[in-house]
Amino acid sequence: MLSTVRFVFPIASLAILASWSPHAWCQVTSRADEIRRQRIEKQAMLWPERTPGIVKQLNKYAERGLLEGARSGEGTNGLQLVIGGMRSGNGAAFGIGYRRVDLWQERVAFRTTARGTYKLGYMFDFLIKFPRLKSERGEVEVYSKYENSPMLDFYGQGPDSHRINRTSFRLEDTSVDFRGRYRVWRNLYLGAFGGAYRPNVGRGKRSGYLSAEEKFSPAETNGLAQQTGFIRAGGRLQYDYRDLASGPRDGGNYYATYTRYWDQDLGRHTFHRLDTALEQFFPYWNKTHVLALRLGTVMTWANEGQTVPFYLQPTLGGNEYLRGFARYRFYDQNTILASAEHRWHVFSGGYAAAFFEMGKVAPKASQLNFHNVECTGGIGIRFMLRDAVFMRIDSAVSREGLRLIWTFGDMW
Repeated sequence: MLSTVRFVFPIASLAILASWSPHAWCQVTSRADEIRRQRIEKQAMLWPERTPGIVKQLNKYAERGLLEGARSGEGTNGLQLVIGGMRSGNGAAFGIGYRRVDLWQERVAFRTTARGTYKLGYMFDFLIKFPRLKSERGEVEVYSKYENSPMLDFYGQGPDSHRINRTSFRLEDTSVDFRGRYRVWRNLYLGAFGGAYRPNVGRGKRSGYLSAEEKFSPAETNGLAQQTGFIRAGGRLQYDYRDLASGPRDGGNYYATYTRYWDQDLGRHTFHRLDTALEQFFPYWNKTHVLALRLGTVMTWANEGQTVPFYLQPTLGGNEYLRGFARYRFYDQNTILASAEHRWHVFSGGYAAAFFEMGKVAPKASQLNFHNVECTGGIGIRFMLRDAVFMRIDSAVSREGLRLIWTFGDMW
């Protein structure tokens, strides 16, 4: 997840808010280079302003794959700077990575990174891809990760939780997953994945706050007292006709992802999860203005005698979803969120945005509607390298006050 730190947003932004009341990184083929060149030339015709020198330099690094936060590592062999990419709530993440794309006569490519935050969170990951198996239709990869997050927040279960009940817990997890995707027809994709997931949940270390088990009952922190491991597997159906996967200005993206978790040690936490989303982008004025809409749900359920661990339940609040509320503000079995964001170009390498969101959590999927929803809204600015958003600054307001956000990466 993405990291957040307090940021002093421009006074003009705060004045507006005060008046409101509410990831392929192997060697690129020449054909891909040509498509990218044509896309950049088209963008230059639409947004003809002069590009500042610092943006040109960062663009050069991004094109070489040195800034993973801007592109997913495309480029030559060697080191890269890593920005973000960790679970939100433990501070801004920075790190280094190393990539090779020519192993075993170019049959294997890999990338590994090490990242950390000033709040003592850290992560190591390793990605292996198989260029000989990659085609215009499909790709295969293996991804492994270890991440330690000592200061995740928990406010209690359900839509009626109170922010005065804020506690923290530690989540340390290790995972190894196989992932594949195949283009069935035009913009229609089928994906499959499976692997092992081993979490370790313990006492939170956020200064000034109780650890979750000191405030809440074992039933509310289900899965904290006894640890278990999981085997997980699932599939994904996606129809994606966006003009750009990162920083889209036209088209749509619709998907459904089903995951099954099997409890391997305790036999208590076998459950199902379904993520769905409808995303649509409406451009106008030569794509310098875009209306972005999204409707998404996350549903989890378990058979009789089984439960969903609280740390694997969906949440709302934070940098991406229901931004006017604190990170992980709402936990429950199911979530629904509707977002609308109007984006407009303001300078070369960036655009502004005004947004409105409404959503809720619920214990049952049948309660996923827009009755008694939470609402947030605000304004922000996005900074781009090549065709990807690598940093966002947002001001968001809700019934619980104003949040100022500085984070790496794009929305959704």
